[in-house]
Amino acid sequence: MNMADKSMTERDLDALLAAAAQDTAQAPSADFMARVLADAEAMQPQPAAIVAEPAPRRGMLAGIVAALGGWPSIGGLATATVAGLWIGFSATPTVLPNGLAGLVSGGNTDYLAYLDTSYAFLEEDAQ
Repeated sequence: MNMADKSMTERDLDALLAAAAQDTAQAPSADFMARVLADAEAMQPQPAAIVAEPAPRRGMLAGIVAALGGWPSIGGLATATVAGLWIGFSATPTVLPNGLAGLVSGGNTDYLAYLDTSYAFLEEDAQ
């Protein structure tokens, strides 16, 4: 192979690889390899110790809230409960004197009649 010529043929490459395969002077000694492997093993990170901590204990109220879906669900349930009580008491004014609606509307619990009089002005403007 000519040094001025930078191209290499397959025959030149085969000759170089065969010479490299026969050269055993570059092989590291067994003692050196043992020291390198010992150093590598010493440098490996060690796994952290696993410490099992007990799960935090929850109170009974926290368990009930979690079972119902958390605080947003509790808020929805509370709103539905209050609305149900309101509708239930206002629809039956005979259970309580004037019912709860009577306290707010001044004794008028006939909602349909109230709506008819409230929107009468719309019909007058339309004519």
